[in-house]
Amino acid sequence: MAGEVALRRIEREPLGELAHTQLRDALLGGRFAPGSTLTLRHLAETFGVSVTPVRDAVSRLVALGVLELGPRGAAVVPDVRIDALAHITMVRTELEGRAAFEAATRANRRDAANLAAQLDAMRVVIRAQDFTTYLDLHRRFHFSVYALAEVPILSGIIENLWLRAGPVLSLVVPDYVLTLKGTDRHAAIVDAIARGDGALARKETAADIVEADAYLRSLAGPDGRIRRA
Repeated sequence: MAGEVALRRIEREPLGELAHTQLRDALLGGRFAPGSTLTLRHLAETFGVSVTPVRDAVSRLVALGVLELGPRGAAVVPDVRIDALAHITMVRTELEGRAAFEAATRANRRDAANLAAQLDAMRVVIRAQDFTTYLDLHRRFHFSVYALAEVPILSGIIENLWLRAGPVLSLVVPDYVLTLKGTDRHAAIVDAIARGDGALARKETAADIVEADAYLRSLAGPDGRIRRA
């Protein structure tokens, strides 16, 4: 399930950087639900390191606004409210749409085939209802598209947005993903990139984001917080 954390032990230097990478990837993959409290000791035990590199990694993510400080030095995954989601969606549609546009103008036949293979893998794990793996594959698919744009600064900004949105994006599983709406848009993105149609790639990417946003909005409570139904 999306709330489960599948992390591996860290066994080589530099520990602080690797702890940061592990924690960042877990957030990008939606492994922590909004409102989760992450204790330094638990993370350190999971990684197989001392608390110090974990504290450094958490401090870096707190400085970026990705995590918040909690009680006794713990970290808290912030809630995402409906107004904040609207702002994130507005920026994501512009930036990710542009990245998809650029990808379509640069991708070759092999690139398009690789994206199609990733989409097939996503469909397999959806059928198996392996949603933890799905979230990983989903992230890799999108960032494979954005990497094809060959605009590193754009990919970096998009990653920072996903760090903020990752926990709430995990709430699309299982219900929304089982409708296959997301994979329909993903298929359209792959087709647009294969055809070199930048405008269509941008349009379908934006539509993918907006449709997921609409579902997430439906999960908001009276206080505007978005939580699993």
